[in-house]
Amino acid sequence: MRIKENHSVIVYVDDYNMELVKLKNEGIITNRKGIFLHKDIIGKEYGHKIYDTLYRNYIYVLKKSPELIASSLKRQTQILYEHDISFICLLANALPNKTIIEAGTGTGCLTYALASSVLPYGTIHTFEFNQERYLQVKKQYESFYNIKNNIIFYHKDIINYDFKEFKEGTIDSVVLDMPNPWLCIKKFHNLLKERGIIVIFLPCIEQVYKIVDALEENNFCEIITYELINKSWSVIQNKKRENGKMEVSQSVHTSTRKNN
Repeated sequence: MRIKENHSVIVYVDDYNMELVKLKNEGIITNRKGIFLHKDIIGKEYGHKIYDTLYRNYIYVLKKSPELIASSLKRQTQILYEHDISFICLLANALPNKTIIEAGTGTGCLTYALASSVLPYGTIHTFEFNQERYLQVKKQYESFYNIKNNIIFYHKDIINYDFKEFKEGTIDSVVLDMPNPWLCIKKFHNLLKERGIIVIFLPCIEQVYKIVDALEENNFCEIITYELINKSWSVIQNKKRENGKMEVSQSVHTSTRKNN
């Protein structure tokens, strides 16, 4: 598929430097590898290697995907990573044509994944109380033509919001990524459909104690807490031959991160 003007693409510098760019014929990309012209990208195929104006360094131009979008969006507030996002989408039963409430929007990484999961006719109602983040993310999503009609943005404090325009029993799932979700749990009891789901992402166990109490007080059932551990392995093998026998020693290095 050839890239056209006004397409939004992922500019890949390395694993830690990706940028979402909307292409204009006169546009310029400047990064640590040099200066790159939009017109050198337009007309090329996705995955193409693009050289800078001095023809010394290069970048790759990739097609958008939920994973790459998450990596490229600004991360001032983000504590959600790809494995967190995929697990939340699974727990929330984010399937085609579902209706989901999300709070807060933050950088919009989870919003993008949820919206991609509920296509073609599902809806994500996403709430953000911080005006700067709300305006920033809403503007970014104007170029996401594949999902922007499936997302409704709200600049609201969900704790004090009355949800009057929502009909009872119309929401499939609620996803909360906020510091004090126990203050708004009561609001969702009537909004959720029968067997509706609430998924809450919390970084520390003290918050988990509070949310479990709030869920029990409001007659929610089947309350489960998951600890999501990301573990990376590097296996090093050293082979030695002694007396005609093969001996293998292994060194394993791991790194972990825990979320509740």
